[in-house]
Amino acid sequence: MNVIDLNITYPQNPPLSPLTLETGQQLGIALTTRHADESIGQRIHRAVDEISELEDILTRIFPQFQTMMLHVLRNKIVDVGEGRGRERVSKFISKIKSRLIGFSNNNKVDVQPAHSQDTKNDEQISASNAEKTGKKFAMFLLTTTEPSAAVDSWLKDSKELEGFVTDNIWFEPMMNEIAKELLKRSNLGLKWRVGLGAGLSIMDMITDTGVINTYRASGNTAGAYSLMAMIGSNMAVQLLITYMQNKKKSKWVILREFAFVVTFLKPAVDAYRVATGHEDEDAVMSPLQEMGFGKGTELAFESIPGGLLQAYFFINSPNKTIFLLISILISTLTTGFASALISFDMDISVANRKEVPLFYGYVKDGNTERMITFILQILLAAFHNLSRTIGTALLLSVSERLTFGVILAEMVLYHLYKVARRDYVLWIPGLEGTFKYIAAFFTHSVVKVLVDYTGE
Repeated sequence: MNVIDLNITYPQNPPLSPLTLETGQQLGIALTTRHADESIGQRIHRAVDEISELEDILTRIFPQFQTMMLHVLRNKIVDVGEGRGRERVSKFISKIKSRLIGFSNNNKVDVQPAHSQDTKNDEQISASNAEKTGKKFAMFLLTTTEPSAAVDSWLKDSKELEGFVTDNIWFEPMMNEIAKELLKRSNLGLKWRVGLGAGLSIMDMITDTGVINTYRASGNTAGAYSLMAMIGSNMAVQLLITYMQNKKKSKWVILREFAFVVTFLKPAVDAYRVATGHEDEDAVMSPLQEMGFGKGTELAFESIPGGLLQAYFFINSPNKTIFLLISILISTLTTGFASALISFDMDISVANRKEVPLFYGYVKDGNTERMITFILQILLAAFHNLSRTIGTALLLSVSERLTFGVILAEMVLYHLYKVARRDYVLWIPGLEGTFKYIAAFFTHSVVKVLVDYTGE
């Protein structure tokens, strides 16, 4: 872990900051409010100058605050600055070499403030560290879906800010407001997540349609109608979830949400709401929970059973074409990506980590660790799904009665286990009466299928 210096000065008994949480939110809004012909640096100066207490605190404790915020607000994965691109590119190779030399020593680099009589040199080093810390924020926005999760991970990764954040309660609310606005304006992380997910879903839908046509052309009407039924059941359950989520709203809002479902725009809408921190007091679930339920439903009612059905017919078909095999592999990859996304998003959620710290938090806060974890989650879920699907398809080829008997017995035992633990309806907030038990039965059944066929 890099230990860097931001030239933050802490007195022995630092006074509590007079600024409040509300001040931090207002400052975050001011820092992201654009004015005509105003640069980012001018915007930061204007926002800081408007709060006299803040200017005094930063002058005494954190003089490189504006340097750090300049690169936070630029929000560039590759930040070449303003008018200094060539100079920075020319130093790129030397920086990589120095980092490789440092990381070769047990991956630990301790960069302490230079002890020099040249005050100007000390200030340059401190400004460089502040620049580095500010630049890291863009990558955390790229790898998270919630603004608060990006800020939380950035602060944990920036140990040099720990004392400053503790003594200044306004700082984190300010960063939350900034993260929320940056995600609205530049949804790079949202775009690649939604784009990759939508691309896989579209490819899966195209191959499924091709498989249905192939089955019908070869006289396998049972297989064709079974796949069509799975797609239809997924759509029906998605509509039911949408109604339950929006039942307190007007009929026009419900119709609009239904339109998102039938036009296959619902995943993109859910991802946008999560990324922009959308809040709705009339909704039963949070946007993150709704997105998780939607993806889980798609996996449990369409992707997983559809892949199993295709594997079964592929094993028993005399005509084993490459197209049918590709369709199975695409379904497997789609399942792996969607299930990994659910696990990843639920784990990095700040609310989940605070409520259940013993369960959530296995994904590390560093960007490199997060990327590696997410890729491994996709591969783990995809290969687990493929092995389980092939095994079940082979058993189904031997004996249909035995296969359905094993699956039904596993499901019944799982539900009885949850009843014995007395937490059958514990995970179903916001519902009462019969609806609550129906939702509990549906939720536990979906979770059982997902865990069995993805391992996550």
